[in-house]
Amino acid sequence: MKLLSASAFILAFAGTTSGFQQPMPRPSLQQTATVQKSPVNEGVNSMVASSKRQQQTPPSLSAASTATPESNEDRVLDTEAIAKYAGSIAIQMLLFKGFFTGVDFLASSASFEIPFAANFFLFYFFSLKSRVFNPMSNQRPRRDTKEIDGGGEAGADSTPQRNMPEWTPPGVVFPIMWILIIGPLRAASSALLVTNGGAGYASDAILALMLHLSIGDTWNTINNVERRYGTSMVGVACVWMSAAFAAYSYGQVDPLAGKLLSLPLVWLTIASSLIVRTWQLNPSDNGEKESILPTKPASQEGSITKWAWFEGTD
Repeated sequence: MKLLSASAFILAFAGTTSGFQQPMPRPSLQQTATVQKSPVNEGVNSMVASSKRQQQTPPSLSAASTATPESNEDRVLDTEAIAKYAGSIAIQMLLFKGFFTGVDFLASSASFEIPFAANFFLFYFFSLKSRVFNPMSNQRPRRDTKEIDGGGEAGADSTPQRNMPEWTPPGVVFPIMWILIIGPLRAASSALLVTNGGAGYASDAILALMLHLSIGDTWNTINNVERRYGTSMVGVACVWMSAAFAAYSYGQVDPLAGKLLSLPLVWLTIASSLIVRTWQLNPSDNGEKESILPTKPASQEGSITKWAWFEGTD
C-alpha cells in the first residue's frame, strides 16, 4: 500500500511540474476544479479511500476488541461465594431454631395453647419475610423490569436487563401468587401442624419449611442481586426439592397439612422452568452459557457475594 501511494505521489508530482521552468499563471477556480478532477488526482483519491476502508475494523471485530478485559479473562470457581451461601443458610436456620425454641418455651410456661389465627399470622409473616434472618442482601425485583433498582454486579445503569422468555407471566402475577396463594397455604398448613397436629414450633417438620425458606432467600440473592443465572438454575432446583421435602414432612404429622403445602410445588415447577429458560437466553460475554457454579475473573480479589450484615453492600 505504501508503494502504491508513493507511485501515485510521483505521478502527481510529475504532472504538476511539467512546466516548472516557466512561471505559471495562478489558476482560476474553474481550472482548480478541473485539475482536482483530473485522472491522476482521482487515482490518488481512490487509493486513499481504499486505504481508509481497509484500515476500518468490521463491526464484529470492533465489538470484540472493545470488550472489557474481564470478558475474555479466564474464570475460576468462586469458593468464597459457595461458603457464604452455605453459611447464610446455616445462620438463618440457627436463628429460626432459636426463635421457635423460645416460642415453645413461652407456650409451655404460660400453659395455654396459641390460637389458630395467631399461628396463621405468625407463619404468614415468615412465609413472606423470612429474609429478616438471612445475612445476605435480599432485595426483591420490580414487577415491571424483573430487576432490582441498582442491582447487578455493576449496578443497574451499566448492567443490561436480562432477556426473559416470551411466556413469562405479567409482573402482577408474581405478588398475587406469593401474597394471596403461596403465603396463605404455607401459613394454614403450618398453623394446622402446631395447633391441631400437636407439633412443636421447633419440630423437625416446621424446621423443614424454614429450611426451604432459607434456601429460597439465598437463591434470591444469587438470581436477583448477583444475577448468576447458571448458579440460579442449581439454586432453584434446591428450592423445589426442599419444598417437596417440607410437604412430605408435614404430611407425616398431618395429612391435610402435607397436601396444602404440596400445592405450591405447581407454581415452583413453573418458576423453575422459567429460570432454566432465562439461563439459556442470557449467555455470558463470550457467547457461552454461564457456569452452573459461581465463578469470578481469575484476577479478581474477593467475591461479589457479600454478607450485608457484616460487610455491607457495594
